[in-house]
Amino acid sequence: MRSVSSETCVAGVKADHGRPRRDASLLLFESLPNLAGVPDVFATLTARESARVAAAGADIEFGAGDYLFRQGEIHSGILLLREGVVRSFYVAPNGREITLANWTPGNFVGGPDIFSDAPHVWSGIGVKAGHAIRLPGPTVRRLMSEIPNFAIGLVQGLAYKGKCYSSLLQMLGTRSVVERLAHLLLNLSELKGIESKGAIVIAEMPSHEELAAMVGATRQWISMTLEKFRKRGLVDINGHRLVILRREAVRAIADGC
Repeated sequence: MRSVSSETCVAGVKADHGRPRRDASLLLFESLPNLAGVPDVFATLTARESARVAAAGADIEFGAGDYLFRQGEIHSGILLLREGVVRSFYVAPNGREITLANWTPGNFVGGPDIFSDAPHVWSGIGVKAGHAIRLPGPTVRRLMSEIPNFAIGLVQGLAYKGKCYSSLLQMLGTRSVVERLAHLLLNLSELKGIESKGAIVIAEMPSHEELAAMVGATRQWISMTLEKFRKRGLVDINGHRLVILRREAVRAIADGC
């Protein structure tokens, strides 16, 4: 099945002393400042409130490749991610797929209906093993009425998701595939890159298949285009290690110059 997807949105904290940013949500973005700061429902809660929320739900563990929910199934609540990474994606009737986001701890998944028992409009699958707290819709509604800080945290999370999905649509609708790939490389450099002698080293690049799913291309197109970038002296590639040699030249491609 051929995948069509977004590129990567990086919302994390600034790197210090040459260290890469911490794990952050991965999805499409136009402007990093507008999406800065990983939302965390528990960050708005006191210790007692956190304990109440955790006790109200069911702690579940998941592995890479495990479905947390499937498109078309009935909603059974939201999941507050404590560890691991979950990818949300939509599959069209023709089998083509779009990745909406890769969500990291602090986020919640299982929306957009957080109260109702309507069918899921996309799926969620584990990318990195972890655990989450599942809260049924009625429980979410009750906790929001009883714990204002919990309601604030959920609203902040929903606002973040809204901005991310809006940015995703803007980028897919206004950028060419080459521009999206260039943006992706720059975004990954923000998330995972380490500066070294004027270059940016990304030690663990996604596979070409994963990159293709992010920018809306085929694996073969990704391989061919990265090779063109290499021949132009923009990047250096060695297995899963990629080095951006000319960041401003890559940025110019991303900006359509």
